[in-house]
Amino acid sequence: MLFSRIVRVAPILTALALAGWLLAQSQPPSKQYLVLLKRGPAWVAGKPAGEQPLGNHGRYLLQQMTKGALQLAGPFLDDSGGLILYNAKDDAEVRAIAEHDPGVVAGILAVESIRPFHLAFDAATGKSPFSASK
Repeated sequence: MLFSRIVRVAPILTALALAGWLLAQSQPPSKQYLVLLKRGPAWVAGKPAGEQPLGNHGRYLLQQMTKGALQLAGPFLDDSGGLILYNAKDDAEVRAIAEHDPGVVAGILAVESIRPFHLAFDAATGKSPFSASK
């Protein structure tokens, strides 16, 4: 009985996996973009980043990470802003993501710059243009 269920479900799972793979192949490859944030006009003077009303900003970044758009992010230790590394298909997509950030929309943060980026060295994975590829 269990075997017959597996036999019936296996083709469905295989078809879903194939459909997902085909969809991924049809999507343009993702590029990386470095977004620099700075204090915005609504930054509360005299308060460090940890005391700014940035809860919605943090939840938004978590959503972007769950979607696969956010690769890494964090504040500068001098409370001058922060850095986000996004994966996006083009400049327009990453600009839309950055400008819809609730911290930016509220004016607590502001986008200072968006720059295309290529991760050449990655200590977490060992990626390096000088690694022997085998």
